[in-house]
Amino acid sequence: MSQSDLDSILVAVENPVRRKIIRRLSEEPGYQLQLSRELGLSQQLVAKHLDSMEDAGFVSSMLETSPRGPKRKEYLLRRSVSITIDFAPSLFRTRVFSFGASPGVAEDSESSALIARMNDALRSPDEAARIGPLGEIISDLERKLREMEEERAVLLYLRNLAMTEAARASGALRGRDRRKTLHYLLREQNDNLYRMSTTLGLREQIVGDILVEIEKELSDESDGDEEEN
Repeated sequence: MSQSDLDSILVAVENPVRRKIIRRLSEEPGYQLQLSRELGLSQQLVAKHLDSMEDAGFVSSMLETSPRGPKRKEYLLRRSVSITIDFAPSLFRTRVFSFGASPGVAEDSESSALIARMNDALRSPDEAARIGPLGEIISDLERKLREMEEERAVLLYLRNLAMTEAARASGALRGRDRRKTLHYLLREQNDNLYRMSTTLGLREQIVGDILVEIEKELSDESDGDEEEN
């Protein structure tokens, strides 16, 4: 997903009222009046935010027949997305992806086993009988997600530390353009000239020359270290 997708998602969730509505709709669809009563908000305010999120494609609505009067709109969430933003003195990373469709997984992975358990639970003709197995699966999924988040925290700490030390070492390079080019290389792990020049706001020729100079300096320093040894 693109940077514009990330921006639109952040706009949608930056408002606490919209977050409340999204959280409530994640449980089940709802109507304007129902949502306003459950969330303790005015119906006008709920309607305003629902219209905004529907225009942005985050919720959809359909007219439902009401047993007590005219038809009413039922709202439900449309998108399944994950966003992460990591920043530290030497780190800035953003990531957004959709998980509305099942991704491919290795057959011998733990995720594959969880998918098989899910399919087994859904085969039961008795919907009430599915609740127990599904509850166990949800518990295992939460455990796995917590483990991944703990591991991710360690990796982010190490990445920030490595970038901090690399930035300190790059201080010996003369010129801001050279230092930010090296920082981009370390951060993005991508040496595509066009992308680098666009991101850094430098001409491709300048970026290319800087890369050659950096490579030469690093090579000279490496040769010097070998001679000392």
